[in-house]
Amino acid sequence: MRINNNNFNILELNENAAKTVVMIHGIFTNLSVYYFSIAQELAKQYHIVLYDLKGHGLSETSYSGYDLQSMSDDLLGILHELNLHKVHLTGYSYGGLIALHTAVSYPEMIDKLIIIETPNLNDGQSRPLLEGYNERFLNQYLKSLSRSTCLMQSQRKIKKTHQQVQFLFEHTTLKTDLYRNLDLFDKIKENSIENETLLLYATQTECNNAAEFLHQHIKKASLHYGEGDHSIPVQNPKWIVDKITKFL
Repeated sequence: MRINNNNFNILELNENAAKTVVMIHGIFTNLSVYYFSIAQELAKQYHIVLYDLKGHGLSETSYSGYDLQSMSDDLLGILHELNLHKVHLTGYSYGGLIALHTAVSYPEMIDKLIIIETPNLNDGQSRPLLEGYNERFLNQYLKSLSRSTCLMQSQRKIKKTHQQVQFLFEHTTLKTDLYRNLDLFDKIKENSIENETLLLYATQTECNNAAEFLHQHIKKASLHYGEGDHSIPVQNPKWIVDKITKFL
């Protein structure tokens, strides 16, 4: 699907369901973070929309437009093309920041909000994300994905994934765009999100400051911790599905 002059890879499951859940992945990952387990289970009840962010997975790489406003514009363009007017919105890591920005700026488009392991870019815990290409995290994520799906990543696939992420940090505006988003949590503090919100974080999270902040400043938020680290969607998908199902 062509949105805002970029081609996006989009996948829908159970299109005839009454309620829609849109799921946004984070930097370093793609829609597979949800597809193999979480999305398949939720699709038994809901219409699921997954898409690769620009520069990720099978979506087209752009040399600019990785700030939260541009990413939210991409999301709204996808919703418009799919004729979706109000959805449950899920975001993991940087995808959670896109979801939060959308909730602040376009609350009428969102029913319930689900935030998974989302950092605050303006605190020291998130410094590795701002500093650039994180080979250690990417290796850990790919290993967890292989374990959870029983699908071994070929060396060629692993190398291609590394090259794709490295290109984003070294040859696009991604890194500078991340620094343009440092005030999001200030905006949330000033303009409280009214949507019912589920906050899912890992027991070994490096984003606990963000978790506690969001729990405090989103009026209708509930906070839960599950076993795992920042790769919890592929480490502990059953826990994620259980919490989301009960919440929705």
